[in-house]
Amino acid sequence: MKKTIVLFLLSFCFALTVSAQDRILRNNWETIKCKILEVGSTEIKYIPSDNPTGPVYTIEKEKVARIEFGNGKKEKVNNNSGDWRDPELYSGQLRKAVKVNFLSPLYGYTEFTFEKSTKVGSGHEISLGIIGAGKSESLGVTYYGSTGQLATEKKNQFGAFASYGFKFNKLPDFLFGKTKMSHLMQGTYIKPALYLGNYSENVIAYKGSNQYVKERRNITFSALQIELGRQWVYGDKFLLDIYYGFGYGVDNKKNAGTTVYDDNLTAFNYANSRIGQSPSLSFTFGLRVGLLVK
Repeated sequence: MKKTIVLFLLSFCFALTVSAQDRILRNNWETIKCKILEVGSTEIKYIPSDNPTGPVYTIEKEKVARIEFGNGKKEKVNNNSGDWRDPELYSGQLRKAVKVNFLSPLYGYTEFTFEKSTKVGSGHEISLGIIGAGKSESLGVTYYGSTGQLATEKKNQFGAFASYGFKFNKLPDFLFGKTKMSHLMQGTYIKPALYLGNYSENVIAYKGSNQYVKERRNITFSALQIELGRQWVYGDKFLLDIYYGFGYGVDNKKNAGTTVYDDNLTAFNYANSRIGQSPSLSFTFGLRVGLLVK
């Protein structure tokens, strides 16, 4: 009888010891069952529960999300230093996003973008623009049509463009100068990008003898850009992306003198603006808002 009671008490004490063990919860959701010896400014020292007589291990605090002590106390780790390029710091975060160019409909097109982060500090971005899904501007001139009546025409543009870019993020990055970088898709970046597109739109062509007629013209364009931007991520759900770029653009818009407004020294091709006779300098800009997805 006494032997049974002793065994029961030993089992009970062992159960209490096991249940009262400390736990370290890493950023990658792994749980380490252990006895914590020391919580320092940059690392935590512990002995694994499955090897209580073994060596002392250490783990950087930047890799730890939370500490749970055997007495029930929980402590959130404050990550103040470390290698910001360590992938484990961003474990569990969404790495894909769908964005829309917020301003594009005001300029006559709608642009959708898909971004995927391939690793900390870099990612791919693909965009598709629908030219015509937006405001159609007036040509800004009047002309005498076939009926001899004064008329005002709109561009009524229609077409599409696509672009591909590879993003290089700068780390670490800070939000409003206080909050450290909380997401691997957040930060300032540089992105080489290639644009290709085709569209048609109305133009007013000069036919001589002071006669003007409306024509439908087809334009093909391309541009190689270097875009600089900054992206913010909020709550691993929403993002805001502001960018501008410069590069080299080419298109087949006609020379000056063939139309009233279509001067080859400048060209607005929706995805980009060209300044100078084609091929020449090209500029892009935009404000994108989006959602992070699985």
